[in-house]
Amino acid sequence: MVKGGTDHVANGNYITSAGKSGNDAWSSRAVWCKIYGKMGADSVSVTIVDHPQNPNYPTFWHARGYGLFAANPLGEKVFTNGKSQKNLTLNKGETVTFKYRIIISNGNKTPDKADLDKVAADFAKQ
Repeated sequence: MVKGGTDHVANGNYITSAGKSGNDAWSSRAVWCKIYGKMGADSVSVTIVDHPQNPNYPTFWHARGYGLFAANPLGEKVFTNGKSQKNLTLNKGETVTFKYRIIISNGNKTPDKADLDKVAADFAKQ
């Protein structure tokens, strides 16, 4: 369980496609990462799915207990304590595209690992 602040903000938990959960999701690499929790009687989640064509796939996850949640494919040096790093250099006129799928859900339950693995596999074909 990832604890929020003391300001009565809802608490939640992270889980990744690689099986990391809670605070262990931070700086881990995975195809997708989901944050989920309860809001009243509803289950609520936000999942970000990385795409195989993105630089440094699968991405590193920046997932903190206070709610910061982002894919971070260019933060490898920080996440590995300087043991490895990737650089992305674009020359004048070059471009790069990053593709992500974002799934927001609520209701009686949120997507489970099997559901999200299927979404990721389908997304990878696009």
